[in-house]
Amino acid sequence: MLYYYTDVVGLSPVAAGWIFGGAMLWDALCDPVAGYIANRTRSRWGRYRPYLLFGCVPLALSFVAMFIPTAAQGAGLLAFVLSTHVVFRTTYTVLSMPYNSLMATLTDDSQERGSLAAYRMICASSAGMLVALSTLKLVHVFGQTDQRLGFLLVMGLYAAVSLPVFLFTFFSTEERIQPPVHSITIREALAVVVRNRAFLLVCGMTVAMAAAGTFLSKTLPYVLKYGLHREDLIGPALGTVAVQVFIAIPFWAWVMRRTSKRLVALSGGCIGMLGYAALGGTGASGIGAFFCLLGLIGFASAAWLLATWAMVPDTVEFGEWRTGVRGEGTIFGVFSFAHKGALAIAVGGVGHLLGAVGFVANQPQSQAATDGIWAMLWLGPMALLGIGVLLAFFYPISPGAHQRMLGDLRQRRAASGIPD
Repeated sequence: MLYYYTDVVGLSPVAAGWIFGGAMLWDALCDPVAGYIANRTRSRWGRYRPYLLFGCVPLALSFVAMFIPTAAQGAGLLAFVLSTHVVFRTTYTVLSMPYNSLMATLTDDSQERGSLAAYRMICASSAGMLVALSTLKLVHVFGQTDQRLGFLLVMGLYAAVSLPVFLFTFFSTEERIQPPVHSITIREALAVVVRNRAFLLVCGMTVAMAAAGTFLSKTLPYVLKYGLHREDLIGPALGTVAVQVFIAIPFWAWVMRRTSKRLVALSGGCIGMLGYAALGGTGASGIGAFFCLLGLIGFASAAWLLATWAMVPDTVEFGEWRTGVRGEGTIFGVFSFAHKGALAIAVGGVGHLLGAVGFVANQPQSQAATDGIWAMLWLGPMALLGIGVLLAFFYPISPGAHQRMLGDLRQRRAASGIPD
C-alpha cells in the first residue's frame, strides 16, 4: 500500500506514511473494543464465528474500494485515500478480532495450539509468498500501462478469493471451550490484561517484531528500485522472505514441540539480529548475498511469528489463573492493538524518514537519501529485535507451568460446579 500510494497514486511519502499509519492506528484502537464486544456475544454459532459469516463481504468490498481510481487532487485526494483506508481497517477489525480469538476456544492443549499456530503461519506465509511474487506482475498483465486499473482488478481478484476461505472457516470450526455464564465486565477485562505479566511480555515482543518487519518490508522496495536500480527484483525479494517463512515454519514447530515457545522466540530473535547486522555490514555487495541474508531473516521471522502467536492463547489461562476471569476476546483485542499500533507507528515512521532523508518518488535519489534508505532497512530492525529478545527472556509460561495452571483451573471449576 505504501508503494501504491507514493509511486502510483502520487502522494508524498510523508502523507502516504501517516495516512497509512493513521488508519492502522484507528484499527488498533478499535481492536480492544471489538474483542470486548465479541467476548460478550452469545449466539447459536458461538461468540466469534458469526463475525466471519457476516463480516466477510463488507471486508472484501472495502478492500477493493481503496484501489478505485479517482480524479481527485490535493485535499480531495487525501480525503478519499484516508476515508477508504479507515473504512477498510474498521471492517478488518470486525472480522479479524473474532477470528484471532477462535484459537483459544478450539482447544486448551498448549501443544495443539502450537500446531494450530504453525498451520496458520504456513497458510499466511503461502499467501504472503503468492502476493509478493505475483502482485506487480498481475498488475502489469491486467492493466498494461494503466497501473491504477491493474491494481483495482488484482485487488478485486484477491477479495473474491477471500470470501470462500472465510466461509469455509466459519462452517468447519467449533468453539469447544465454553464461556463463563456471566458476561465479562469492563473492570474484569482490564484486570485480565493488567495483572497478566505473561501477556504484557508477549505484547512487548510482538511490538518489537512487528515494527522490525514493517521497516524491512516497507523499505525494501525503495532500496531495490532506487538504491540497487533493480525494480524487477521487488517481488522476488519480498517473496524470498515469505518463501523462507513458509519453509521454516515446520522446522520451528518441530523445535517448539521438543523444547518450548520461549526458546523458539529467543532463537528467532537472535538469528534475525545476526541477519540484519550482516546486511548492514556487507551492504549491497552482491545480489546473491543480499538474497541469502533476506532468506536468513525470513527463517528467523518464522520462529518469532510462530512463537508469539502460539504464546497468546496460553496467556488466556495465565490471566484466568491470576484473576479468575477468562477473556479471550479482550486478550486478543489488546494483543492486536499492540501489534497494529506498532505497525501504524512503524509505517508512519518509514514515510516520515523517507521524507527526512530527501526521498523523491520516481526521481534519481541523492547519495544521502540512498544511504538513509539503506540504514532504515537494517539498523532499526536490528535494534527492535534486541528489545524483543530481552522481553522473551522473561516469558514465564513453560510447558510444565501451563499444565499445572490447567490442573488448578479444572479443580477450581469443579469446586464451583462449573463444567469443564
